[in-house]
Amino acid sequence: MPVFTAFGWAGEEQALKYAISQLEEFVRRLHANLPRRAQTNLPFFGLDRDSQSVYLASEKDAEEGAYIAFHARPLSLEIQFALADQMALSRAWSAADQEPQRWRKFLQDLDGEWTLHVKQMQLEDDGERTSYQDLFKDGVEELDEESAESVSSRAQFLNGEPQWVVPMYASRRISAEQVATMGTEILEVMAEQVEQLMPLFEFLTGKTPPKKAKKAKAPKKAKKVTEEELDPDTQFVHVARLKPLHIRRGFINLTPKHWDFFAQSARATTRKVKVNFEDTVDLESAVWRLSSNDMARIVLGEAAREWLQDTFGPEDQVQIVATELDGDEIEIRLEPI
Repeated sequence: MPVFTAFGWAGEEQALKYAISQLEEFVRRLHANLPRRAQTNLPFFGLDRDSQSVYLASEKDAEEGAYIAFHARPLSLEIQFALADQMALSRAWSAADQEPQRWRKFLQDLDGEWTLHVKQMQLEDDGERTSYQDLFKDGVEELDEESAESVSSRAQFLNGEPQWVVPMYASRRISAEQVATMGTEILEVMAEQVEQLMPLFEFLTGKTPPKKAKKAKAPKKAKKVTEEELDPDTQFVHVARLKPLHIRRGFINLTPKHWDFFAQSARATTRKVKVNFEDTVDLESAVWRLSSNDMARIVLGEAAREWLQDTFGPEDQVQIVATELDGDEIEIRLEPI
């Protein structure tokens, strides 16, 4: 919250310096936590002092290509996908005009309340841009099939004329209170948002998405285990729903109440565990305690991580049965259900 409050203190130089330094640290850590696909598409990141925002960009000069900006305001954090360069827009609007329904689908597949702003701007002789009119400014759910065709066709035509440029912005705002409550977990949430933008990014910039590895044949799903079937003193069962970032990074979130089962001392933050899946045992996995909220997280070893990626898709569920064995060892059984 101090960061958002600082941006509301006009003229308070020290407060603004603090807020900007925190934004710079945020984008640096966010870029480091992005999945490889997003890091490859957005290799540059930095601070724009004029707008007091930070960005991830496809080009060293952010506005020469597609970029994702993060604006911290007194009441919200805004994530914004932007295309403003006339040449980059020429490629983007050509793609959207050729496949308007695909463009629409990529926008409407985004998680959360996103808005789309397509703006017709006049280019003056000195290169300055003057706002002329909005071709579309509303929630992405309001972009119906007819509107998608009309807007993309009009934008493609206008952007090809020397006196016009038609920038495209897709944005979502999250309240300052909600972001502050997340603490460092905001990095995970924003990494997921950036990852969800990649299909739209690749479509509009002409990038080719990486080929997906051939997925293994889905294993037989297990029946749900109930608490009544387990010994409450030495076992627990939990079902987790997997997000794209969880699968890509190889971890499974439990809950804060589960950490006590793994904690070896009051100061402990990790615990080695044995993970079983199908007919394989992984001895390189561990359970971590997240300092921001005490949530327990299973961080998988290489073998278990590869199995997770081959077996599950986004929103699939995995059943975790944890058992305390003799000799201070914990075994975790993972199964799709």
